[in-house]
Amino acid sequence: MYISKGVIKKMDDDLKKDIQLKEDQTLLDDPETKRQIIKWQKPVLIFLAVILWGGMIYGAAYYAQQYIDQSIQSVQQTNAMNVRNLEERLNVLATDMQEIKQILQDTDQVLGGTEDTQQALNNKIAALDKQLQELERSLHILKEAP
Repeated sequence: MYISKGVIKKMDDDLKKDIQLKEDQTLLDDPETKRQIIKWQKPVLIFLAVILWGGMIYGAAYYAQQYIDQSIQSVQQTNAMNVRNLEERLNVLATDMQEIKQILQDTDQVLGGTEDTQQALNNKIAALDKQLQELERSLHILKEAP
């Protein structure tokens, strides 16, 4: 029976791989090798844990910042609406104040006119009172005359 060189080479390579795997397994079973691996793994695991922890902290901070920004924006929008409402009410109040001032000015003019009328009436009453006194004197004179 004839076996080709390629098949022999493949079998040889497979045999070398098996031997290497067995040597590697033997190294892994060795306590000294395990200690060396643990010494190497420990810093890597700590580093990975720190990176993971840092990522979680960064994510939480980012989420908190987004929440705070959204809350601030919501408060600003609410405040802007309240300011607009207050400005509208202030404008209405200012208009009402102007109307009241105008009414007071009109009332003052009417009262001023009423004062003028009152003064005229007082003058007229005084004049009529004088006439009455003169008529009383005249009547008194006429009564005394025979």
